Amino acid sequence: MQLAKRLSERNNLFFAYNSSSYHGDDVFSPAVEYSQGEFVARGDHAVKADVIYNLGNIPDETFDTAAARISNTPAFKKFFASKFEVYKLLQEFFPKTIFIDRETDFLKALSNISTEWAVLKPNTGTGGAGVKIFNKATLTLDEEMKRAIAGGALLQEFIDTQNGIAGICNSYHDLRLATVNGTIALAHVRVPEPGSLIANYQQGATIKELAREDIPEKVVALHKKVHAKITERFPNPMYTMDLGIDTAGAPLLFEINGTTAFPWPEFESKDFFIEQLALHLENL
Repeated sequence: MQLAKRLSERNNLFFAYNSSSYHGDDVFSPAVEYSQGEFVARGDHAVKADVIYNLGNIPDETFDTAAARISNTPAFKKFFASKFEVYKLLQEFFPKTIFIDRETDFLKALSNISTEWAVLKPNTGTGGAGVKIFNKATLTLDEEMKRAIAGGALLQEFIDTQNGIAGICNSYHDLRLATVNGTIALAHVRVPEPGSLIANYQQGATIKELAREDIPEKVVALHKKVHAKITERFPNPMYTMDLGIDTAGAPLLFEINGTTAFPWPEFESKDFFIEQLALHLENL
């Protein structure tokens, strides 16, 4: 609602709720207008868009516009839905990662993982679903892992983050940076629940906001390099970057997500995030 208020102050803002509302040539109907704090149904009145904010995942790659600018494009979202495609683009910033889709290839791939622990994750999906972190010496390939492999999965070297981030956290962690309008608009640290190594909120991790000025310089430097590489292929992207600091003090990527969640209402960065998102859309 804060974003809607901010955008409507300088623009005409409309909401379209499903793919059937798009009629080609940047035209939507039905659409609902947001004006002076109210949602106003426009009936069958058609709206021709200048900018489209693709908040969900309704369009596929066949979705095309005439002159309207779109954020993020369906091609962008499809690309970043595949963790292995992202790895291939940015592998210099990741731990070693191997794609597997057959059980017979699993042990061969595992022999190329140099760390004592390893990570298996589905190639697609969110929320930490299906992610397994295991000790190679005591591995038992369970049914969930078999299903992940059959659907296409990544086997990845484990980044040991147990030393934490100086002045921020003192244990295993996942540092998330949200990039909007070319800048880090939101940052927070996720710490796994006791006994777990998976730092995902849906899997029980706790979240602590991190002020932008407190982000370590080496993390900011990594962000700049990754962002430059992404923008070579996808101009004006919005995305989140998950990373950790290993025991040698080096930041490494866990994954990149082609979506950007909103900050919690109590986050101090909320207003900055909303302003950057509004500017991103206005400047497309």
